Amino acid sequence: MASSDKAWKISLKAAGDGNKPTPKLPFFRFPPEIRFIIYRMAWRVDPQPHRVKKSGQLRIDYVKEQLSVLTKMGAVSHQMRVEAYSEFFHRTQAYFRWNTQMQGFSKHNVQVMARMQGSFLLKYHLQHVSLHWPENYEHRMTTLRWLEGFKQLKTLKIVISNGPDLENRKGAHYSVNAMRRLAVSLARRNANSEKPFVIFEADRPELVNLWTSVDWFCTLMEDLANHDTEPPHQILEQHLGCLNPLWARSLAHRI
Repeated sequence: MASSDKAWKISLKAAGDGNKPTPKLPFFRFPPEIRFIIYRMAWRVDPQPHRVKKSGQLRIDYVKEQLSVLTKMGAVSHQMRVEAYSEFFHRTQAYFRWNTQMQGFSKHNVQVMARMQGSFLLKYHLQHVSLHWPENYEHRMTTLRWLEGFKQLKTLKIVISNGPDLENRKGAHYSVNAMRRLAVSLARRNANSEKPFVIFEADRPELVNLWTSVDWFCTLMEDLANHDTEPPHQILEQHLGCLNPLWARSLAHRI
């Protein structure tokens, strides 16, 4: 669908919703195409003021400002909320990562995760998630509960950074039960919701063969597969909550 057609479709839906008629703001006299251009300019947060000079890492204030801008846009009117959120979350992926090998930033990651998990805005509107599979058991369970609460989840990318041979060691990175719980949860989504597309990626090519040789993991991928429809082909234009820009652009290998 062309961008102009999509803009008109969302605009008509937004204008027709709501229980009470409200006076039109002068802003909505602009054609939908112009409004969507303005939305894209309005929700963009400049990362430079929030960047650590030496490492390029982004401070937690960056995530706070991202969420604050979206909340303010949604508070203007019902129509702006529908239009802006439909476009933003259609093209935005939340990058969710508890851990980092960069010394000194683990605390920042925990703060960001807590901030994102406590956001009702994300719970009801987030559509695309990239999850770096947590090492810590408590983080795994917290993340699973978070994912289970999403109302509009459409795609989930799970990035794996270690091999299955670590599964039974103390402090293991992986939990068979946690992954199976995720599969069951996504399969039991509300009848009115589409089953999200789930893909697994490894951050090193040698991990692909390791994981595809594990029977339970192959069964899990089959359970999570959605054979009824084609995967979405939307273009992700920005990332939400990405403290290290290199994470989202790093080379990944499809499993």
